[in-house]
Amino acid sequence: MHLSKSNVGKHSLFFAILGFVSLEVSIYLGWLSEPLWRILAAGFEAATIGAVADWFAVSALFYEIPIPIVRRHTNIIVKNRRKLTEGIVDMVTNKWLSPESIRDKLAGVDLGESLIQELNNPDTLGRLMDVLRRIILSLSDHLDSPKLVLWMQRILKNQMERLEIEKPLGEWIQEIIKEGKHHPLLELLLDEMTESIHKPETREVVYKKLKSALDAYSRQDWVKGTTVWIGKRTGGIDIDLLADRLIDIALVLAEEVGRDREHPLRQKLDRSVLEFAASLMDTGTGSREYVQNLKRNLILHKGAQSIIRQALNGAKETIHDHLSHAETSLMQFLIERTQRFLHELMADRRSVDAMDNWLKATLSKLLNTYHPEIGNIVRESLEKLDNQGLMEQIRDKVGNDLQYIRLNGAVVGGLVGLTIALIRWAWQA
Repeated sequence: MHLSKSNVGKHSLFFAILGFVSLEVSIYLGWLSEPLWRILAAGFEAATIGAVADWFAVSALFYEIPIPIVRRHTNIIVKNRRKLTEGIVDMVTNKWLSPESIRDKLAGVDLGESLIQELNNPDTLGRLMDVLRRIILSLSDHLDSPKLVLWMQRILKNQMERLEIEKPLGEWIQEIIKEGKHHPLLELLLDEMTESIHKPETREVVYKKLKSALDAYSRQDWVKGTTVWIGKRTGGIDIDLLADRLIDIALVLAEEVGRDREHPLRQKLDRSVLEFAASLMDTGTGSREYVQNLKRNLILHKGAQSIIRQALNGAKETIHDHLSHAETSLMQFLIERTQRFLHELMADRRSVDAMDNWLKATLSKLLNTYHPEIGNIVRESLEKLDNQGLMEQIRDKVGNDLQYIRLNGAVVGGLVGLTIALIRWAWQA
């Protein structure tokens, strides 16, 4: 008959008692009278004693046995739980996982090479890059936050205040003026000005300004007022004609200046710009202070916040586009470059040894700092279990072996009983 491990102790006790009782009854009734049966009955008697004794010993570990005197020495695990817990903690922290044993184990392991090989595994590298990708995406979600915009604005303000652009700006302006690179820009501005002069709105502005000037002139005294009145009445002063004439003069002048690069107005403008550029290169001038204030006001202006926000938002969208999944061209490029770096690192034994030494030194430092936590983890894990849970875990791990202890008690007791009975029978014979 097949006996399961969990019931082998129970069955061994049952068979020992059954054999002992059966043989004793049979001998008493006279059914069995040969000396062999008495020897066998002695063996089953000793097996019964051994099985009962080991049953008591195993049960006393987990339960309280209500027998006078010996009762206080039962339920050993529960009664000695604190002592057992501290013993396990001491064994784990000071023997099995002591700092010295861990260091000895680490000394025989090449952590640097093992780490590089593991990172070089495509699956591991892919998971690592995916984690980094998700971290970057999570961080990029907050790129356009108002606090970051203000922080960037302060950073740019500090950088711009320390940035010396006045002298390079002056040199650059002198260069483009002397080389004539500014002419296309000036001609473009003149074309735009000509377009503006042609617009009816411009003539309306000129007309109103002339009318306002004549009205102001006529109000100065009665002579001027009379002169203006007579001029208007006789047609000598025609505001519409004056406005058209001024528009025509402005158009002609703009055309002449735009066509002739040697025009006096152009030359005068060039000289004024060159003087401004020269003043930028001299310390303590109003031009330099003007540019410095311009830099500061430009960065502090609310419009700068909008520009920074747009730039950060664009950066966020770009990051999301290039890191949306692991198959993007950027991610493939990063994986390829990382693999190449790992191959180069593996070929450099000095770098591998340096990484190995750093890892071991770091782990050793962490071990010295956090080694007591190993014992705390074991202690906390044991303390979380109630008495029933603790006994169930112990039975789950060693219950089968305890059952075989009971079986061994019955077998060994039976063999000892048979041996003693045989010796007694041989002696009497």
